[in-house]
Amino acid sequence: MITLLRTSCCLFILTLFGSILINADFEYSENEVQKIRRYMYEMTIKGYEEFDKNDHYPKSTINVNKPTDQIIAEAGYPSETHTLVTDDGYILKVHRIPCSRNDVDYGKKRPVVFLQHGLLASSADYVLMGPGHALAYELSDAGYDVWMGNYRGNTYSRGHVNDTLSKKDYWTFSWDEMAKYDLPKMLSHMQKVTGQKQFFYIGHSMGTLTYYTACNYHPWIGESTRLMVGYGPHTVVPHLFSPLFRVMADYINDIEWLFDKLGVYDFMPSNVLLDWLAAKVCSKDMQYESLCSNILFLICGYNKHEINSTTLPYIMGHTPAGTSTWNMIHYAQSVESGEWKGLDFGSTEANLKHWNSEKPPNYNYSVVTSPVALFWAPDDWLVVPEDVEILRKNLPNVVQYTRVNEDAYTHLDFLWGMNNLDLVYGPTMELMKKY
Repeated sequence: MITLLRTSCCLFILTLFGSILINADFEYSENEVQKIRRYMYEMTIKGYEEFDKNDHYPKSTINVNKPTDQIIAEAGYPSETHTLVTDDGYILKVHRIPCSRNDVDYGKKRPVVFLQHGLLASSADYVLMGPGHALAYELSDAGYDVWMGNYRGNTYSRGHVNDTLSKKDYWTFSWDEMAKYDLPKMLSHMQKVTGQKQFFYIGHSMGTLTYYTACNYHPWIGESTRLMVGYGPHTVVPHLFSPLFRVMADYINDIEWLFDKLGVYDFMPSNVLLDWLAAKVCSKDMQYESLCSNILFLICGYNKHEINSTTLPYIMGHTPAGTSTWNMIHYAQSVESGEWKGLDFGSTEANLKHWNSEKPPNYNYSVVTSPVALFWAPDDWLVVPEDVEILRKNLPNVVQYTRVNEDAYTHLDFLWGMNNLDLVYGPTMELMKKY
């Protein structure tokens, strides 16, 4: 049983909520993880009696404690879960909506689109807002065969074929491995199942970074992509505003300090760090919405004009979805260096062991041959306009470069914004018709 040591402190409760989910050992079963989610949800739901009175987000289509495939099924859409094993032994889960609830013809060939989540996220991001709002349902209703990936270390992809693998070895990865092993495995599986070589790709945040990086390891990915769409897209983030990565960058040469404050293996921020972040960035609006302990909002910011307050408990029931501390350090290295390159393990010996080189490799833009559309947010804490511009100038085939037409629009609004159909999703689907 989980014991709450400081029940009088809302901040601690929500910190524990995030920490338990992130720190769940990869050997936990999905049922156990979901039980933890439900328990913490019940502890945080007080004060939100009006959740389900909003007609736009009915209880039947949003479930704080249920996995992606169940959310899809309860919304009335066909739902599939595919379990894959990467070349280095990590077990991943991919979710699929093969057709719309309005056109349940499994034999019909549909254009394929792959959705990839960002940092500390999962496939649930693309279905949480329910039909009429969430991107996965919009694409399905528009006639697409929709696939949603899950990177290693998140809620759905916490297994390994080697049962004796230590936690240290399991969690020694960053977005390098996601790009080298996870993404090509998921995309090639999708190609095999659908019988279609060509696909659309939509990524958010880290889902864009890993796509561009994967093209360095696997040129076929760019060659097979009809159109790559990036929301909050980036390779380097030297100008970011996010306070967490700023302080991490200041201590980037002190690995022991970082592991102490962020978690030894999987990313689990200390209460001290969360308290500091909350004091640094929380507005009254965020405090009112009980966001000040959710690490994802502390990293990326909050826009009260786009996030419907009645949906927040459901969002917080699925985020943060977890990642490794090394992955967070890799991001901080990008802040400090301004370079798009592999993870630096902090010593010549460690780099030689991992890279067979004293320094990690630099990645190359020229291999990203697919047509690319970039959507960026003017008030994005994680991917500021200056860093999106770096990406635009370096990619060889940018076909659209769009500033979201709302001044307060920020990083997480791409997932849960109330006006996304008009601001982002509609324009995306119109562009997809051309490819």
